[in-house]
Amino acid sequence: MDSSNNKNALHRYTLKVLAILTGIITIYYVITTAFPMLIPTEVVYGSYYFSRVYWVFPHIVLGIIATIIGPFQFMPKIRNKYLKIHRQLGRVYMMSTVLSGISGMYMVVTSDVNLPYAVGWFMLGVAWSTSSIMAFISIKNRKIDLHKEWMIRSYVITLAFVTFRFVYDIIRSFDIGTWEEVQVLMSWACWAIPLFIAEVFIQGRKIKRNNQ
Repeated sequence: MDSSNNKNALHRYTLKVLAILTGIITIYYVITTAFPMLIPTEVVYGSYYFSRVYWVFPHIVLGIIATIIGPFQFMPKIRNKYLKIHRQLGRVYMMSTVLSGISGMYMVVTSDVNLPYAVGWFMLGVAWSTSSIMAFISIKNRKIDLHKEWMIRSYVITLAFVTFRFVYDIIRSFDIGTWEEVQVLMSWACWAIPLFIAEVFIQGRKIKRNNQ
């Protein structure tokens, strides 16, 4: 019994540490990279993105909203004590991710970029929108466990921007690969790899629960 309790305590502690580290990195990149993009000028965006500012700006704003709201949706105290607020924030989160995903897909389609890079970002938009819609459908059908799983997937994808910037900066600091090679790599790796890790976590929890 003590061994089991120690393992559970270690598991909870590990998750808390990971959540704190993720939160620190997310806050840093949102403040330093995303917030400056809230000033929609050609100087900030550059001529390439400024020509599509009416799509880029909503994409960024909605992404920031989803990034900020997401963590509160996983807090049991808020979910249990303030269920109405939890539901309202959930609707805002879902609409933000779906619309931001769609705007991202539009930008990819209208961009002059190589095919692997374009497909990577386009599928990010598809996965992002779809996972949020599945979370919504699950809770509408009172499938709470499925809803939680899809929300985990959705928020992992929401953090793709943070993952992209964080890993991209590390790779470039070691001067690995060309600029184009790293861009293509991260267009897939920033969401597909974290999503795979999240899926292992989700399915591992199911296996553990079924063995108890």
